[in-house]
Amino acid sequence: MMQDTKSALVRAAERLFAEKGLGGVSVKEITQAAGARNESALHYHFGGLDALIKEVFAHRYRDIERARFARLAELSGDTKKMTIESVLEASIAPFMAACLQEDGRLYARFCVQLATDPRFDLADLIGDIGMPSMNMMRRFLVESIRDIPSSILATRLRRAFLISLMLAADYAKQIERGTAPSIEDATREAAVTLAGFLCAQESKPNQ
Repeated sequence: MMQDTKSALVRAAERLFAEKGLGGVSVKEITQAAGARNESALHYHFGGLDALIKEVFAHRYRDIERARFARLAELSGDTKKMTIESVLEASIAPFMAACLQEDGRLYARFCVQLATDPRFDLADLIGDIGMPSMNMMRRFLVESIRDIPSSILATRLRRAFLISLMLAADYAKQIERGTAPSIEDATREAAVTLAGFLCAQESKPNQ
């Protein structure tokens, strides 16, 4: 029963945060939506609102991480198929696929809000969960994109993750509007977009 309450709080918080924003939801709203008896349930299970927000991010990201690692591991078994675009496509595919379900679309919107909230650092949150797939992807990209200075590429890789969240959230919106392309086309286009961003050459000012 206690585990049911904890899961209900996570699900209720995910929906409310996606709909109202991280700063627009109270503890009372979450506990009521979860069917908990009183507000102390949230503090009992999570210790506070910030810890609940971190768990809302982590509970789906764990599945996305496992799926991404499996895709990248399979791709790495055939080096001829490993290109910048194919690696990025394998990396973003689980997040895009999650948007096919309503809960996944809520999660995509929630992640965009989390990424722009100054209280949280996504890199730290991902590191706490474990990021073998991210490390695998990063190593390949650093080895493949050699004509971009390492300091600039490091910044672009961090920003590319934020862009991927926006791409997933936009796809979620298209699905709800009935204007979405196929998941295959959407994932491929997202990968091309990310590759273009990562590999773009700096323009030099006129002398």
